[in-house]
Amino acid sequence: MGNLSIIYRKISDLKPYSRNARTHSRKQVRQIGAAIQEFGFTNPVLIDENDQIIAGHGRVQAAKLLELAEVPTVQIVHLSGTQKRAYILADNRLAEKAGWDHEILAVELQGLLADVLRLFSPALRPRTGARRCYSRCQRQDHAERSVRVQ
Repeated sequence: MGNLSIIYRKISDLKPYSRNARTHSRKQVRQIGAAIQEFGFTNPVLIDENDQIIAGHGRVQAAKLLELAEVPTVQIVHLSGTQKRAYILADNRLAEKAGWDHEILAVELQGLLADVLRLFSPALRPRTGARRCYSRCQRQDHAERSVRVQ
């Protein structure tokens, strides 16, 4: 398998997989683009030895929307044709099967909201109850908040 290297490639050199079963709405492509603008291109596009996209079709569409010339890629060359096809499906399907820990999600969202409120107005503070929950949940041992695998 070897080491993985990130190489920036021209978008025009990348070839979408013609039988990609995953679709992306225009709204989702805009959302992906907004995430790329906010956080950077943090998830490289996976390609094969022929520069065909294995994973990252939506990211490439968003990069085109943002008028980027290049995107980070990782070339995957150890998979057979059948393995590539299976991986393309599995990569998309496995993400759909993930769940959420709603308690941790609520804590994270409350914390982000509090941070945003502090950024825009020091006079705005989260409600006392929200602060108490956030502080209590921050103190919980990580082992108590184990990841639930479906």
